[in-house]
Amino acid sequence: MYSTVDICNLALSRLGDKNTVESLDHPTKQAERVFAKWYDITRRATLRRMMPSFAIRRKLWAKSAEKPEFGYANAYEYRQDCVKVLGVGNRDNPINDYAVEGGFVLTNEHFETGLPVRYIADVKDISKYTENFIELFSLFLAYNVAPELTESTTRIKWLESAIAMKTAEIMGIDSQENKPIIIKSGRLQNARLGLGYGVNRK
Repeated sequence: MYSTVDICNLALSRLGDKNTVESLDHPTKQAERVFAKWYDITRRATLRRMMPSFAIRRKLWAKSAEKPEFGYANAYEYRQDCVKVLGVGNRDNPINDYAVEGGFVLTNEHFETGLPVRYIADVKDISKYTENFIELFSLFLAYNVAPELTESTTRIKWLESAIAMKTAEIMGIDSQENKPIIIKSGRLQNARLGLGYGVNRK
């Protein structure tokens, strides 16, 4: 089973660096300090962009006593483990009139037991990760730490190409399991933190 250190070392190998990361909890090396800074940010960004099935959750979000001053009648508390809202209500009868603002989901709908929300959770348990997710995560991680750990523009360009190809491959596989899916692509140069490649689940 992979560990946090294993994923960082995969990323380090993507940079052509033969050194190893031994700990992010007590970093002593320069590479360890850089990975400790970027690891959580990149994990959340990769989950948000890839939207893997292992991270999809269906939960009832608690209604807040605080009400919007205008525009919507009710507010529901945004869950701390959510990195992306996929939809509100059932997929065959979704609630389309809602807004995510200020740590709340705002809507005119009233649910005594809580607002039904499908979302991507911030999964930290690596045992839940698929190999495809680990591979893409390590690529994005390598890309994010590259400016501080390598001066090779050739390596960074290779990472851009590798991310584009791997993302297309993974999203193609994922689309066979989760339909309908619209695949969107963007420029990786504007995609630091894993932005620029992803899918939107309806």
